[in-house]
Amino acid sequence: MFALWRSAAFCVYDWSLWRDMLVTSILPRARRIAADFEQSPRQLLAKLPRRAKTLLIHLDISDNAPFIADAAEFISILTQREIRVLNCRCRDIRKTTVQSHCIRLGLPSVTAAATGLDDELLIVKSDLNSGGEREQKLSDAQKARFNLPAAGGRITGPADYRVTRRADLPRDTWNDPHLVVEQYIKNTLGRFFRVYVALNAIVISEAYDDALVKRMAGPIRRCNHRLWRHGELLHPQSANDSKLPPRLLHTAGVFVDSFHVDYGAIDIVESAAGDFYVVDVNKTPYWGDEKQAGLIEHLRLGFFTAKRR
Repeated sequence: MFALWRSAAFCVYDWSLWRDMLVTSILPRARRIAADFEQSPRQLLAKLPRRAKTLLIHLDISDNAPFIADAAEFISILTQREIRVLNCRCRDIRKTTVQSHCIRLGLPSVTAAATGLDDELLIVKSDLNSGGEREQKLSDAQKARFNLPAAGGRITGPADYRVTRRADLPRDTWNDPHLVVEQYIKNTLGRFFRVYVALNAIVISEAYDDALVKRMAGPIRRCNHRLWRHGELLHPQSANDSKLPPRLLHTAGVFVDSFHVDYGAIDIVESAAGDFYVVDVNKTPYWGDEKQAGLIEHLRLGFFTAKRR
């Protein structure tokens, strides 16, 4: 079953820090193929080893467009060589894109209205993933071509996210195209979730943190639930993994399936009323030296037990 993992047959089209990313823990022997700006799929084919059977798109950027101009063409050309392409349809993970998708699906959305109660808590974020840190690696000409900010904006990373009363929010925040304003969702337990995806293998990390801006890192209490995915339905691996709220499983399953997430991590927050909101999608999760028993092994199974798409 792991022949694919142990050979050059599994390739990762990458533009990231690589060494400390989750994918390198799941697939330590995968072949890294460095991504080039505006590289055509035919040029990429020439770089792939002849034994290549799977290519995971691992572009640490909010929108793949600078590297993959036409996802349909990209998939078509590679599949003609019988190469399975993963995550190519999960192209744009800007926060406005994620929330628009939730609204279309009828899922709860954190999109904030421009008017409301003065005491309503809001959270201000960058529209780009991780504050657009990776986009700043592009040249000025490249950023201009894709309408990206020429320099870091008011928010350059999650550490700059701020929670504020509506009355205290500067009015020009609403008009800044590089920022998003969302409802601040909380519950008395301080509970939130990260959904790890590797094709049909799912791990949901249930975590608890009292901080205003919660992060799946540091000395927080968390436990992992292993599941399998069939379309938009999530099924626990065992009775021990079956104690998650049905509404959470519905939101996670519907979103993963319809947003075409073959691999990545999705952050979901819970309201006091028991509703669940997708707030972030990460196509290239970081891992570092984290230790979570069973998580890596379960996700690895997902790559090698799913049917070819």
